[in-house]
Amino acid sequence: MIKSFIFFQKQFEIKTPFAFSNLVLEVISSALAETLMKYEKAVSPRFKRKLAAALSLSALSLAAAAQESPLPESNFKLSGFATLGLTYNDNSDKGAITNFSQKNPANKGWSGNLDTVGGLQMEWRPAVNTSLVVQGVARAGNDFDPELRMGYLRQQFENDLAIRLGRIRNPLYQDSDVTEIGYAYLMVRPPLPLYGIANNINSVDGADVQWRHAIGNIAFLVQAYMGQSDYKHRFYNLTPVSEADAKLRGMSGLSFSASLPNVTARFSRTWVDSYTLRSSEISQLNSGLSQLAGGVRALAGFLPGASEKAAQIESFTNPYDNRPIYTSLGFDASIGQWRLLGEWTVFDSRSSMVGKYNGSQLTLGRSFGDWTPYISYARQKRSSTSVDTSAFSATGLSPALDGNLANMQAALNQAAQYSDLSMRSVSVGVRYDLRDGMALKAQYDRIQSPNGNVPGYFAISRLPAESTVNLFTLALDVIF
Repeated sequence: MIKSFIFFQKQFEIKTPFAFSNLVLEVISSALAETLMKYEKAVSPRFKRKLAAALSLSALSLAAAAQESPLPESNFKLSGFATLGLTYNDNSDKGAITNFSQKNPANKGWSGNLDTVGGLQMEWRPAVNTSLVVQGVARAGNDFDPELRMGYLRQQFENDLAIRLGRIRNPLYQDSDVTEIGYAYLMVRPPLPLYGIANNINSVDGADVQWRHAIGNIAFLVQAYMGQSDYKHRFYNLTPVSEADAKLRGMSGLSFSASLPNVTARFSRTWVDSYTLRSSEISQLNSGLSQLAGGVRALAGFLPGASEKAAQIESFTNPYDNRPIYTSLGFDASIGQWRLLGEWTVFDSRSSMVGKYNGSQLTLGRSFGDWTPYISYARQKRSSTSVDTSAFSATGLSPALDGNLANMQAALNQAAQYSDLSMRSVSVGVRYDLRDGMALKAQYDRIQSPNGNVPGYFAISRLPAESTVNLFTLALDVIF
């Protein structure tokens, strides 16, 4: 499969002195310590104990390996990937984005902001079973600012077991680990209706345990992971565009995959204890809710159920906070010249404001030599009901208070409206493999939200808006 070798196409042989090994180990330890200090107040004592134990185990294993194991002949590998993509968007209301942290959407006209990306990865092996991996990327949609996607220490044990400590790519969905590596994917990009939600979480800071085992011609991989993640969530409907600090704490998950010669299937589920959004605008909203609740309580002697009504109003404090569960079941099958990919996902935020979504996608391709035309259908649909704001109904006792309640109700209803990510897409395209490590793609996407009042997964400044977006993309993908 393409994924198995995309990072290791070019190798450089470097004889690394043991003194340099010690220096790198010192840098690794400092970086891990800095990460722990950064999140010391945010993580639970239980998580600290688990991570400390894992770090100690890895440190002991690394020290033993460095002293007892001979260095491999080639202990340094450098690889990279890049996509040069140009996308035409025909919709002036909706900018195409891969995630809600993207600074520059692909707005109407031609743009390279959606898919253009470059990345470099370094792997250094101070001992036979120990490696340090660092990967950085730069995206056109984020002004080519460098971003660290991976930075972890990996220790392999003899019983098919490996531990990684540090920053890993998010393992939420079937292809989350290669969403930025265009060459590894049949299409230009994984379907936006499905992967937009998962793409917000580029990386996870923590640890994972991987167990690989083969039975006959079936290769199994079990992965357990835990950690946390931060990113900047952009509200494109505000003028100027506002950023909120998004923090995911207490992430834990399990994935199971089985690979046969022609089929790979994967199941995963990820739980998040706390997903918070904080910004000055949200703080102002919280202050307004507190004042309204106080005003309602002041009417306790005249308004039946005033305390309950005030409590319901206060329940909207930090309205975007949630405790999501991500579930994915996918497969990738090759039968002769045909290739079929499919995935089913559930995103359950356990929040009435954010909602619950069911997603699915199916992609079919057929190879003719170096040419592979394909067609794909994807859908993301909100299955939960919209938020109930009846707590903000008028009291009938204070015109001023009732006016403020109405304004807050309208603001929350609008926030809920902008939170609806429902949409579907039909994509057709062709991939031409120019040579090993290089592919040219052309793709047309027709993406629709249910109506003009549903934004879908786009950068949108106002509602209602045109519900249909047509994208045409030309992309050159390379790995090296």
